[in-house]
Amino acid sequence: MTDKKIMEYFLNDDYSFTVEQDENGKKIGKLVDLKSEKVLADDLQQKILPENIPNLLNAIKVIISAAWQDGKILPAEREAFEKAFEGVTLTKKQRKEIEKEFEKPTPINKLIKHITSREQKLLVLETSLLLVMADNEFHPKEKEFIEFLSKEFKLDKADFALLYRVLPEKVKKYIIQEKLHEGLQIKLEEIETLSKFIEENKLEEIKHEDVYVHFVNNWKNRRSRYSRIKSY
Repeated sequence: MTDKKIMEYFLNDDYSFTVEQDENGKKIGKLVDLKSEKVLADDLQQKILPENIPNLLNAIKVIISAAWQDGKILPAEREAFEKAFEGVTLTKKQRKEIEKEFEKPTPINKLIKHITSREQKLLVLETSLLLVMADNEFHPKEKEFIEFLSKEFKLDKADFALLYRVLPEKVKKYIIQEKLHEGLQIKLEEIETLSKFIEENKLEEIKHEDVYVHFVNNWKNRRSRYSRIKSY
């Protein structure tokens, strides 16, 4: 039997969730209903916990708003969205909320106040940047939207630098070309330094279907994805 070590442990009034890692580096999650003491699943791989869904729903609304900034959402993009989120358990009510966002998005100033954690802010900002580049067009409204998020999220320079590191080269060039680095509080000389330490980013093709899948995967891993590198 392979020995496992506990990597993370979450607990609230309803569930306990344990993340274990075996000697080969494979991570497995175990979800327990504390009220019934029933093991709901003991082989969860990259699952979204039930209590995370409301936060996820709000983040989804923000990225749909980002997609709307060029004034249109094509059927192919909508199809890409549905395919990416087909594995996420949403209620009929929640799916109706999403349907309304595609018809008429909620004003961003009403949604932004619910994006509170640092990891959610970084993920929403990263996904929004990817979406505005997915059609290879630049619109003033898209730039305005990104600058609004950057200002409202009040992230520090280290967070913006981390975000810059994980973005594909195409988006990095966009940040400099459109002078978004000024809104993101990254100096050009800092960018040159950061470029020497850029980690490989698997998202090479920036297409809508890739961006939405990227969002879902990163939502599940947002704590580790946006963890700061500490030096001792």
